[in-house]
Amino acid sequence: MDILAIKEFLKENLDKLHSDFSAYEPLLRISASKVVIIGDLHGDVNTLLRIIERFPPDSWTYIMLGDYVDRGEHQIETLYLALRLFLEHKAVLLRGNHESPLTNYEYGFYMELLRKFGPYDGDSLYDKLKDLFSQMPISAILNDKYFLVHGGLPINNVNIDSIAKLPKPDEIPSNEVTFQLLWNDPSDDVKYYEPNIIRGPGTYVFGPALTENFLGNSGLSMIIRGHEYTPQGYKWNHGGRVLTVFSSRAGPYGDTKPHVVVISNDSLSIVDVS
Repeated sequence: MDILAIKEFLKENLDKLHSDFSAYEPLLRISASKVVIIGDLHGDVNTLLRIIERFPPDSWTYIMLGDYVDRGEHQIETLYLALRLFLEHKAVLLRGNHESPLTNYEYGFYMELLRKFGPYDGDSLYDKLKDLFSQMPISAILNDKYFLVHGGLPINNVNIDSIAKLPKPDEIPSNEVTFQLLWNDPSDDVKYYEPNIIRGPGTYVFGPALTENFLGNSGLSMIIRGHEYTPQGYKWNHGGRVLTVFSSRAGPYGDTKPHVVVISNDSLSIVDVS
């Protein structure tokens, strides 16, 4: 990909993108018969290109669960392609925990912008991109059946209505419910929740009791989320009620078999896209 053309695309379209994302509530409601759900990409543009080839976006709706940047070799290219698909109304983009200055300065995205675009343009574009990230939707309900989110359930028994009213923009994010939606992980070893000692302060693992309560109160069947590296590209928790999908083999994830979730006429399958 032509990096100069990508820079011009960003300069020309970031204001419109910001306006478009600002119009969305934190919770989207989506109805579609043919859907490809894409987990963390982390700069893996090659896997994204394989997905596009295998599931042409003229025939499929893409829902991306966040973490387009940080860690991988082609973060700018991956984000560019995702944003272009969004502008063409072929993809829904949710926010991940790596769409945040909390991670971008440490895990590579900011430095990649400086390296590929130069210090002035890189810094200027990052200021606009972090504003854009703060306006991205946090979650979605697909076909009144699936709850889609990057991380997991917060610990304070939130409901669909309260998620829809979460504040935006929220750069870090600072709201603890938004933060946990982006950062929390499922666990089969706890009933309700415990602090996540691996991810650090403010993050939790949530158990099947929280999942059953949330899904039962919401009238939904399953949670589909990303966030969590798994070598086989997917994993199940909570008796098949929580599905994690991971779609990157970039950077430190070279041993991964990237997968996507494919929903066609309400039939769900997990597909290897390596």
